Amino acid sequence: MSKVEPLSIEVSGIDELVRVASTLHTSVINVDDEQKIAFTFLMPIASLTPIIYYTKLEEVPMGKYAHFNRITGKIRFSNEVSAEPNEVSVLLIKVRAGKLLP
Repeated sequence: MSKVEPLSIEVSGIDELVRVASTLHTSVINVDDEQKIAFTFLMPIASLTPIIYYTKLEEVPMGKYAHFNRITGKIRFSNEVSAEPNEVSVLLIKVRAGKLLP
């Protein structure tokens, strides 16, 4: 059985990564404090090739959630889930990425 290599796509920043994660079935962003990178996964059913969207961080986001307002396009960070009807809360999980990304 051959090994499936993930497709890695770098986005321009944390805001773009939040926008991508807000559209996925599970809205989660993994954050590696040491390497200063953040990433999320997409596993397309048709191809079985995982897609990793990632960005390099100048500053690690504070808070446990990123909130994306689908009407205004604004993004904010906090430690609580948003109850606002137009906002998607994206969970930020602290991880160690290892050699997962270039």
